[in-house]
Amino acid sequence: MIPAADFHMRTDDRPAIDVDLERVLRRFWHPVATMTEITLAPKPLAVTLLGTELAVAITPAGRVIALLDRCPHRSTRLSQGTVEYDSIRCAYHGWRFSSEGRCTEIPSMPDGPIPGRACVSSFEGAIAYGLVWVRLEPHAATRIPPCAAWTDAVTPDPELRVLAATPYQWPVGGLRRVENFVDLAHFAWVHDGTLGRRDQPVPLVPEVRRADGALVFGYESPDMDPDGRALFGLQRYTMPMPLTVQIEFLQRTGARRILWMTASPLTMSETRCFWFVARNDALDEDDRDHLTFQDRVTAEDEPVVCNQVPPALSLDPAAEISVRTDLVSIEYRRFLRDLAKAADDPDAFGALLGWGVADAPGNVTVADAMAAR
Repeated sequence: MIPAADFHMRTDDRPAIDVDLERVLRRFWHPVATMTEITLAPKPLAVTLLGTELAVAITPAGRVIALLDRCPHRSTRLSQGTVEYDSIRCAYHGWRFSSEGRCTEIPSMPDGPIPGRACVSSFEGAIAYGLVWVRLEPHAATRIPPCAAWTDAVTPDPELRVLAATPYQWPVGGLRRVENFVDLAHFAWVHDGTLGRRDQPVPLVPEVRRADGALVFGYESPDMDPDGRALFGLQRYTMPMPLTVQIEFLQRTGARRILWMTASPLTMSETRCFWFVARNDALDEDDRDHLTFQDRVTAEDEPVVCNQVPPALSLDPAAEISVRTDLVSIEYRRFLRDLAKAADDPDAFGALLGWGVADAPGNVTVADAMAAR
C-alpha cells in the first residue's frame, strides 16, 4: 500500500533546475504570431511569451517591433495603441515609443523635456516561415530553428506544397508537448489505427544522437495500411533545441512529406503550437484533407497531454518513472538539463548548440535515416 503521505500530486515547488530552464528558454527564439495575425490586427498585437506580455507590430518597412505591453506613463497597454512609422503610440495620452523602447514624443509637452525614465523594454524580433519570432534575451549561440520545408526564412521549397496550419493553444507546457511529439511508445495506445497498433505496443528503440544543437533519430512506422494522407513511412526526426520537432517522411511510394512544429511557451505551463505540413505528392488532392489527418492525430493527443500533472515538465529525475522505451524522452530531458547547467558558461552553452557549425540540422535529409535504421 502507498503511504497516504506519499499519495499526492505535486503541483508547485518546482525544482530549482526548472527555474534555470525557464531562464534558458528566454535566450531562444520563439514564434509569437503568424504574419497574417499581425497584418490583419488593427493595432499592435498583444502576445505573451514566457509570462512576459508584449505588444508586437510590423512597421511599414517590414521591421518587427516588440515592446513590453505597458506604457510607463499611466500603465495602459501599448497593444491598445497605434503603429506609426517605426514606433508605437500609446492610446491614452499619445506618448510615442521607438522600436528601441525610447519615448520620442509627448504630445502634451511638445517642448519637452522627455524624462529619462520614459522608456519601455524592447526585444529582438524577426520574421521567418511566415511567423513572427521574438527572443527575450540575446545570445550569440541561439538561432531560429531551421525548417526543411523552406529554402530560407522567406521562401518555401518550390518542390513542396507547404501548408501553414492554424496554431492551437494548450494548457500544458511546451516541453511536455514536444516530448509527446517524440514519444514512440504512445503511438500504439493513443493513436491505435492512426499511427500505431495496440497489438504491436513495443516500439523499436532508436539510436539517438546530438547534432548541431539538435537531437536526431530515425523511426519506421509499423506494418499497417494507413490513410493515403497519413504522414507515414520511414521517418527522420530532428529536434532543434529546445521546442521544435521536424519529421521528414519517405513514403513507401518514394514521395517526401514533412511535419514541422514549434511549441511557443506562453508560460512554462501553457503553450501555443505553430506547425506546417508539406508534400511533393498528391498535389491534385484537396490540401485541407492533408491538414485534417494531422488535426485528427492532434485531437487524439490533446486529452492525455493536457491532463498531465503538473502541466510544466520537471527535470527532477525522481518526479516521474522512465523505462527503456522512453529513450528519446530521456535524451531530451538530459539535453535540457545540460543546457540549464551550462547557463552561466557561454562557451559550454554554445558548444551544446553547435555554435559556429555551418551545417544546420534542417539540412539533413530523410535519406540519411535509411542508413541509420
